[in-house]
Amino acid sequence: MLVTEPGEADLFAAAYRVWRQAVRCGTWDPAAVDLSRDRDDLRRLPEAMRVYVERFCATFRNAEENVARRFCPWVMAVPPIWPQAVFSAQLMDEFKHADFFERYFAEVFGNRSFESGQMHNPIHDSLAARECRLFEVLNGDSEERELRLVEAVTHYHALIEGVQANAGYQIAHDLFARKGLLPGLSEGFRRIRQDEGRHVGFGLRLLRFYIEKDRRYGLRIREMFEEYWPLIRARYGQPMEVNGRTYPPPEEERGVERLAFFYHRRLSGLFG
Repeated sequence: MLVTEPGEADLFAAAYRVWRQAVRCGTWDPAAVDLSRDRDDLRRLPEAMRVYVERFCATFRNAEENVARRFCPWVMAVPPIWPQAVFSAQLMDEFKHADFFERYFAEVFGNRSFESGQMHNPIHDSLAARECRLFEVLNGDSEERELRLVEAVTHYHALIEGVQANAGYQIAHDLFARKGLLPGLSEGFRRIRQDEGRHVGFGLRLLRFYIEKDRRYGLRIREMFEEYWPLIRARYGQPMEVNGRTYPPPEEERGVERLAFFYHRRLSGLFG
């Protein structure tokens, strides 16, 4: 493999390590997660918590299906071959996560559907436009393609997975896993979080490579963090309207506090 850019050899070596990790550790089966206790646990939850858990999972289900359908241009835009291998493994992971939530809704929630407004997630809903911009530049100017890739990885890996989803995993752990509730859901989230740890780690590594390559990429990443912060905040800390009743989020959520922690952690990881 021809390596022409400063630091590119280190990037490709890192990508190969992450690819091998995905091969060894990333092949869990959503169908093997034991859900036998979760329906009874769900029935025993207080109504406000049950409503929160259902909508919390509905938003994750919608997000996983959304990115699984849209992630192909990320695979195509990243440099070959090992970075593409890492992103190809991620594409399978996203379908695997969608598979888990499809099964959970069928076996535990009883396939209840939710209005799209109840799953409103502005930063995730904007992935459709990001997908189109990536497709447009795949065969175009190399600098334009790099910029669009940097934007796409910032959007998905750094902000959606690295900030928003990580806050969600903490919430899931504190609301039910730590209390021994919903063990099947807790196991599913634990497995998903392991997968996305690889995604975020390599995504940040890729962004650091481009920051070192051209300071303009670093400026664009900072701009996107500032631009998307209000959209990220819209995900947690909001009351829920269900059948004419309003349910506040549980006190333990502390959603905006958790989001702010991961937001600054990702910036620090990129820029020091």
